[in-house]
Amino acid sequence: GVNAIELMPFTEFRGNLSWGYDPYQFFASDKYYGPKNRLKEFVDSCHKNGIAVIMDMVLNHTYGPSPLAQLYWDATNNRPSASNPWYNAVAPTAFGFGEDFNHESAARKYFFSRVLQHWLVEYKIDGYRFDFSKGLTQKPSANDAAFSAYDASRIAIINRYADSVKTIYPDAYIILEHFCADQEEMELADD
Repeated sequence: GVNAIELMPFTEFRGNLSWGYDPYQFFASDKYYGPKNRLKEFVDSCHKNGIAVIMDMVLNHTYGPSPLAQLYWDATNNRPSASNPWYNAVAPTAFGFGEDFNHESAARKYFFSRVLQHWLVEYKIDGYRFDFSKGLTQKPSANDAAFSAYDASRIAIINRYADSVKTIYPDAYIILEHFCADQEEMELADD
């Protein structure tokens, strides 16, 4: 009766044991799970049994030695520099984790469109669950009420990623961990 498996994040993360929510390399599966061909065999086996494979993807932040953060690093403040084309120096939202991505940056948009397409093409996964999707915003917020309020720019960011996925695989799953204003959730559900 199983027709889909959702896997916790398996992009390269810091350390050897993790749930995967502390990524730093987005084009590689974590070393803990073995060689890439084993993951491909797993996906192929699922497909042969009529089971879709959905990847949990963390698009908000990194921890550890991310090359994107290290290329433009503010050593004095121990954070990405203000000139980093992918990250915020300081998260604008009420909730930030690790090194926080700048969700309006053209460099970041291009990077994650490539990442999302990579896993669809190279590993033939069937879609994504976007972890903490309400964090995909640059709208400043000081508390959860402001953070969860309707945000048209967040909808546009999420739809941009969904569009880059759908250009490769029109029937791909897009699942959100969202928890925002009802109007925003309804618009995203309709999309």
